Amino acid sequence: MSGLALFGGTPVHRQAWPQWPQSTLTCERALLTVMRSGRWSVSGLETDASPTWDQRFAEAFAHYNGVRHCVPTANGTSALMAAMQALGIGAGDEVIVPGLTWVACASAVLAINAVPVIVDIDPASLCLAPHAVEAAISPRTRAIMVVHLYNAIADLDALLPLARRHGLHLIEDCAQAHGAQWRGRHVGTLGAVGTFSMQNGKVLTSGEGGACICDDPDLAARIFRLRADGRQRVTDTVPSGYMTLEEGGQGFAQNACLSEPQAAILLSRLEDLDHENAQRARQAQRLRQLLEEIGGFAFQQTAEGTERTTLYHFPVRLEGPEFEGVAIAQVCRALSAELGCWVHPPYPPMDRFAVLAPGHSQRLLTAPRVPQPLLCAQAAHRQHVMLAHWLFLADDQAMAHVAQAFAKVKEHAHELRARQGEGQ
Repeated sequence: MSGLALFGGTPVHRQAWPQWPQSTLTCERALLTVMRSGRWSVSGLETDASPTWDQRFAEAFAHYNGVRHCVPTANGTSALMAAMQALGIGAGDEVIVPGLTWVACASAVLAINAVPVIVDIDPASLCLAPHAVEAAISPRTRAIMVVHLYNAIADLDALLPLARRHGLHLIEDCAQAHGAQWRGRHVGTLGAVGTFSMQNGKVLTSGEGGACICDDPDLAARIFRLRADGRQRVTDTVPSGYMTLEEGGQGFAQNACLSEPQAAILLSRLEDLDHENAQRARQAQRLRQLLEEIGGFAFQQTAEGTERTTLYHFPVRLEGPEFEGVAIAQVCRALSAELGCWVHPPYPPMDRFAVLAPGHSQRLLTAPRVPQPLLCAQAAHRQHVMLAHWLFLADDQAMAHVAQAFAKVKEHAHELRARQGEGQ
């Protein structure tokens, strides 16, 4: 092989990767229809084009997941906040959060003046470790926030009965798991409520956006009001030119509604979700086989009972002795140079996010609690590199190039060790 591209060698892959987000003709037509409709928000005035795109997406996404209710939101953070508030979680209550996930899982808890209790993960799945959850439960605990992370489903066989035994709400954060299935059901339908993000990088996206799903009509109604400034949908027929939302008088809430253009994008792109997820799964399996042949790499394991995962990121754990003493950031830079795309480590352990540090913001009334060191989260951050989902929409040759890049970096790991920090 030639020298590392990081230090001036020839890259393994020089073709363009699939663009993400992807648009389709159906998506563009739907968006144009909205833009010409005169109604760009669920809070806009009624037009002759009924129901709203917000309603149409809500019904379609609920049907897709096999639940009765879906409430779209402005983003995944607002979905988490509305879900927790609708469940009665508030000031001083504790919510158990994984030690390896995006910071919004904890900051959403802080935003409602509750306390995120950050616990360690299972080293194989990178999701919540049930034994760490049980050890962290206190009299103030109200909920467990389960995150189905990267390309795995958390251990619901253990977490669901654990939540029931202690009388806790189980909130499923499915921001990275649109379409994943466990024991015949979509994730997000097993706990009290499932939340989703439709941010730019997600496998179902409208740039920004989110949703809550559940089967409880009262819970769904509370979430609706919480995301709509306390308003609720008018039940009677509304003539064109009049508001379809009315003041519900249900207390404090915020405006976290999804816009009509975003809802139209999501409704049209939902049609492609399963096909694209299947394509990613096929190519991920191909890459696993290629990397296993090379040796020195291991992969994230999903929980027993998983029938279908969603690939949001593909974690590869560096196990070969060749990588000892090489910083994970240096390996990521080398792979990025070979492949012409961003390869990066996993999230840092949750307790490293500056925004969660005590006293960081005078606006926050609470601070996170970390009962035990996040040793597995720390190890995961040191040992894994992450490949984004859109790479797996490429062809077989591209997967071969990814494997070649890993082999090349492994062969030259001694050079990375010697030249630590170069190529930044």
